Amino acid sequence: MNIINIGILAHVDAGKTTLTESLLYASGAISEPGSVEKGTTRTDTMLLERQRGITIQAAVTSFQWHRCKVNIVDTPGHMDFLAEVYRSLAVLDGAILVISAKDGVQAQTRILFHALRKMDIPTVIFINKIDQAGVDLQGVYQSVRDKLSADIIIKQTVSLSPEIVLEENTDIEAWDAVIENNDELLEKYIAGEPISREELAQEEQRRVQDASLFPVYHGSAKKGLGIQPLMDAVTGLFQPIGEQGSDALCGSVFKVEYTDCGQRLIYLRLYSGTLRLRDTVALAGREKLKITEMRIPSKGEIVRTDTAYPGEIVILPSDSVRLNDVLGDPTRLPRKRWREDPLPMLRTSIAPKTAAQRERLLDALTQLADTDPLLRCEVDSITHEIILSFLGRVQLEVVSALLSEKYKLETVVKEP
Repeated sequence: MNIINIGILAHVDAGKTTLTESLLYASGAISEPGSVEKGTTRTDTMLLERQRGITIQAAVTSFQWHRCKVNIVDTPGHMDFLAEVYRSLAVLDGAILVISAKDGVQAQTRILFHALRKMDIPTVIFINKIDQAGVDLQGVYQSVRDKLSADIIIKQTVSLSPEIVLEENTDIEAWDAVIENNDELLEKYIAGEPISREELAQEEQRRVQDASLFPVYHGSAKKGLGIQPLMDAVTGLFQPIGEQGSDALCGSVFKVEYTDCGQRLIYLRLYSGTLRLRDTVALAGREKLKITEMRIPSKGEIVRTDTAYPGEIVILPSDSVRLNDVLGDPTRLPRKRWREDPLPMLRTSIAPKTAAQRERLLDALTQLADTDPLLRCEVDSITHEIILSFLGRVQLEVVSALLSEKYKLETVVKEP
């Protein structure tokens, strides 16, 4: 079975978490889609995520479709958590960029699309919320062409009234972006010779895989409209990166988290080789790691496994493996990892409400900084204040909420 890893990226409130639920439901991975409003989604598990209706930490889930396992990384939608997005991008085989039909291309949409282009990640665009009143799809298409890329192909014709109808777009003119960049197809088109669907589909897949063409699909994640064509596109157009047939082990760490019980977990994308329980594997440039426990995403759940195959996302307990560490042979990494540029940092001081909790606060902040490179904690050598460096105010709000909810610590934070 093929395994591919996709990211779902979007500006705030475009509906990507709802889309994740719809994909899981339509594929049969779950019996009922969760609700963002009710706080029952599989991915936004943090209380603050449910309260604000935004994704803060990258979460992983999966479904199966057409003999293909699809791992979904539901990435954050707020600017303060771009570090989570960037760390996840390098492990993806493809991405769904979600755009709200009512809001169109937003500033953050452009930032996310720029990152996808910079890393040459194959991308499908999903125009969500087409069921809302006042939608102007032609205006959305034009904003995509003007602000993202002119190299798009509209894959469906859409009728919005009296009811929503989505049909495959069979108009040859819709394939202009495909034909005009292939000399052989262009010559046929100019000469009036027939071009087969197979020729068009083959060229489309090549261009998508090269991240030079962006198919556009439509739907309403909340109502389940347009979900199956999107799943067909994802499983048909995206191909796993890495050396699928190689026995040499290679995987990279893209996420660290701590459970409520304090267990430290790492998330690993396996590119090649097979990882088995009780294996001892090399860490590039460091000590070896004994595999004592493994979990993988499976049909909307996280389950234990004895064996992980190329393409899989593996969750391992480890106190020493760090973000961006490589297990196995680093020369087999299929994509150059993109290190995000240094970003301006805000600074403030934080203190526990009672002095007796100072060490607990330092330990908690050390854990949080371990999971997020854009959060830093230090003690001022002169004033002995605990100083936090961070990216934005929402990030600081999240830190305060985590300290209260997860670590049971009440703090006093100065205005940055």
